[in-house]
Amino acid sequence: MTISPSTFLPVEIVFHPSWWNKHYGITFGENFFFDPAQRVARERQMRGILHARFGACGMGEANPEPKPIIGPIHIAAGWLPSAVLGCEIMFADDASPQVVPLNLDDDQAIALRAPDLAMNPVFSRVIAMMDALEKEFGYLEGDLNLEGVLNVALNLRGPQIFVDMYENPNLAHHVLTVAYETVRDIARYVKRRTGTTSIAVNRGVRNINAPISLHPNCSVEMVSPQTFREFLLPYDKLLARDLAPYGIHHCGKDMHKVAALYAEIEGAIFFDVGWGSDIAACRRALPSAIFSLRLSPVRVSTLSRADVIADVERVLNAGAPLERAVVCCINMDGETPDENVRAIYETVERFRNQ
Repeated sequence: MTISPSTFLPVEIVFHPSWWNKHYGITFGENFFFDPAQRVARERQMRGILHARFGACGMGEANPEPKPIIGPIHIAAGWLPSAVLGCEIMFADDASPQVVPLNLDDDQAIALRAPDLAMNPVFSRVIAMMDALEKEFGYLEGDLNLEGVLNVALNLRGPQIFVDMYENPNLAHHVLTVAYETVRDIARYVKRRTGTTSIAVNRGVRNINAPISLHPNCSVEMVSPQTFREFLLPYDKLLARDLAPYGIHHCGKDMHKVAALYAEIEGAIFFDVGWGSDIAACRRALPSAIFSLRLSPVRVSTLSRADVIADVERVLNAGAPLERAVVCCINMDGETPDENVRAIYETVERFRNQ
């Protein structure tokens, strides 16, 4: 099967929790993520809100039915693998959950092991929530944000993980391996039960005609290409083998620095290309890949409508062939003008018609 977008130039918009809280009073406490009844009610409410406000753009649903969606797909929230490995999570009414780093010392890091998910107290709550939804509806939908290997390692070891890469590489690889095994095991469990792994990472993958497993490489812009090759590329290659078909979420502004290394990952077919990256250079390195062309939520929130249109035109002109492209903007806050959101859709529609 050829893996490709199921429609021409799909668009995905995700608002920050502050947008939902400011405009509609929706809160994002612990129950939003774990309580089965609240999961169903809030996701249904959010689909209706999006249609009422942006239905002309194709967002949301006019008459949303209850659905057993196991994880939030209308906000960005990556924290579960870190929580499974022992990190404290701080929930807030108007923000995504925040991970409190463990800052493990050397002995604690050496003792670290990937947990048995069925016996893990945090993941057991997830399983219980999934079981309750499946019992009620007879099936499950959605998935959970995978957070990413380096992101999790940073939450476990703190910035010391970067020192380890130079002074104690064996320990660095041990922590990264535990993070990799945990991310892999969560993804495999969820995929067995729902069929997908990464809609909660980027809704854009739902527009692809295959269940892409998207690995968040948010922190990769913090390391050099040489360090990426030695310490992180091996885990992308392992995950591409374990979770095919595979993709990489690179929300940083420098994907072009590692695009040639990404090209070495067998089976990687989908890439989130962060705003500020040299899209043309990425396309030269990855000519057959599907690109999710990311706009800056800060710019969409603060710039004029004309400037937002120019930003959309910029990424589309650089991202050809557009038959292998998706447009997205993730985490727009409560100050974002509605006209700027509509400008994204209207500009993409113009390119579709061209």
